[in-house]
Amino acid sequence: MRPAAPKQGKRILLERIGIIWKHLNFTWKSTVRNLIRYKKRFFMTIFGIGGCMALMVVGFGLKDCIYEIVSLQYEKVQFYDAATYMSDDISEENRQQLHDYLDQNADIKETIEARMQKTDVKSASGKKTLYLMVPSDNEKIEDFLSFHSRTNKDEVYSLKKDEVILTEKMASLLNVKVGDELTIEDEDRGDQTVTVGAICENYMSHYLYLSPEKYEELYGVPAEYNTIIYSVKDGKDDQIEKIGTKLLSMDLPAVLSISYTESTIEMVDRMLSTLGVVILVLIVSAGMLAFVVLYNLNSINITERQRELATLKVLGFYDGEVASYVYRENILLTIIGSVVGMVLGNLLHRYIILTVEVEEAMFGRQIHWQSYLYSFLFTVAFSLFVNWVMFYKLKKID
Repeated sequence: MRPAAPKQGKRILLERIGIIWKHLNFTWKSTVRNLIRYKKRFFMTIFGIGGCMALMVVGFGLKDCIYEIVSLQYEKVQFYDAATYMSDDISEENRQQLHDYLDQNADIKETIEARMQKTDVKSASGKKTLYLMVPSDNEKIEDFLSFHSRTNKDEVYSLKKDEVILTEKMASLLNVKVGDELTIEDEDRGDQTVTVGAICENYMSHYLYLSPEKYEELYGVPAEYNTIIYSVKDGKDDQIEKIGTKLLSMDLPAVLSISYTESTIEMVDRMLSTLGVVILVLIVSAGMLAFVVLYNLNSINITERQRELATLKVLGFYDGEVASYVYRENILLTIIGSVVGMVLGNLLHRYIILTVEVEEAMFGRQIHWQSYLYSFLFTVAFSLFVNWVMFYKLKKID
């Protein structure tokens, strides 16, 4: 009718590593042995804390990867200020008027012409829609766009005459890699096949970049440029929209619209702002999970070891010393669980990012080290709070 005797202690693996074991004091040796003695609770606590840590890493990681796409796209990939879109049948006189105004404007830093058109491309895996962009100058376009690898920042590409550059998300959707072929569909001039020469980093929309030489080789005629891209000088950001307003007021029917990078950034920021609530709910839920798991496991731990802890009090241990005897186990489990949670959180984050990603955009892939730090500190804070609550339960042991 009596309760089962406590489990007998055994030699553990750490004891066989003499260099480590002999430097541990008695209290930590007893802590490690107690953890291994209750293996079921050991693993339950680790996975409970690991789950909490993983959810927090996912929450902060989503914030890192989703919120930063605006700065990545418009500071590291595209760094022009505005683009003026014209009809394909614009007259040379109207085109020259636009260039004269932009060239004579002291606030304009640089301009370049390009052909921009929406088209379908297909590979062995399917068909998708993207923007085909043909700059008027292969070298000058690098002042407005950066063609580089996301995984290797030192790997920078140039727009070559005989190859094309495809953006990363579209390459993933079409399941193509460097050296594969793509078919550009065109009902009027026939389908054309090109070889992917490079895959570049890009987050907003999808692009296929062709050199003017390659375009002329494919279609037999030079590209008809329907876009003027321009950047303003440093400190002249307030002139961007004024320049656009002036272009529209010139009463040229061939000017269809003007796109401002700053307006696009504000629009995307408004769209992403609603995700803040989702991320907050995720972090709060992770904290509640940590509290429930730690509180229940600590309650079970104290109940199962009530006679053991009472014996320590009989031997002269004060309440604080008895509490620290249990707390050391909790602290060690919290650290181990947090490390496990970092690994689980990283794997879960990768899966969620690919799952929630919309087709028209690519989210970031990098979790900042600060997110791991914040997740760890929150997890430790919840663990310390549970220890504080448990102190009063330990104090009541007769």
